Amino acid sequence: MAVHILICTGTSVALLVAAAAVFLSIYYPADEEAQAVLSDTSGAAVSVIDGGYMLDGKGSDTALIFYPGAKVQTEAYLPILKRIADGGIDCFLLEAPMRLAILDTGAADKVTSHYSYDTWLVSGHSMGGIAAADYASKHSDIIDAVVLLAAYPNKKLPDSLSLYTIYGSEDRVLDLDAYKQAKENAPSVYREFVITGGNHAQFGNYGEQSGDGKATISRDEQQAQTTDIILDLFLPAAS
Repeated sequence: MAVHILICTGTSVALLVAAAAVFLSIYYPADEEAQAVLSDTSGAAVSVIDGGYMLDGKGSDTALIFYPGAKVQTEAYLPILKRIADGGIDCFLLEAPMRLAILDTGAADKVTSHYSYDTWLVSGHSMGGIAAADYASKHSDIIDAVVLLAAYPNKKLPDSLSLYTIYGSEDRVLDLDAYKQAKENAPSVYREFVITGGNHAQFGNYGEQSGDGKATISRDEQQAQTTDIILDLFLPAAS
């Protein structure tokens, strides 16, 4: 009987490991436009750093650390971050373990411990946004603001932080009920922005996402509007 139980347990574990391997092997790859940013020599310089990428633009005072969405190839967020960096906010794109940022919410430490800026912002898309908010809640002595794309904080943020959320009106992936309930976790300074015609996937460059709504604006327009919102918030004179 004991041997039988051990065999059954071993089989179950093996099946779970196999299922997890299959789950993690399926992801949204970055498109050609995103990959092209790596060799683009115009505007912000893109370089590989420990834990991800740095996009070094014309600014020097403010930096944004970005957690990618779940099961999305990291490089898919290079285009929107390059726009932001070109506008004057340096950006750091984190590499998530197994493409799941929630597995290492402290990843931003690799950036904040090696670089110096007057203002630190943390941001993320979808599950990456939850990871970003988690990091900010534990490092409010370092982080100044949180910018979430199609995401929400899953724990209370201290009032020393400010919170800004951005999502598309056609987003069908974001759980709006959970999003609305999570407003209870917002600090005293909180603003929400809804991009008319935008959806969930177009914050990144990885194609269509299962279950998402149909956007009525282009990806380029959605990312341009998102960039303008962020620059207006933190570098109003430069917008």
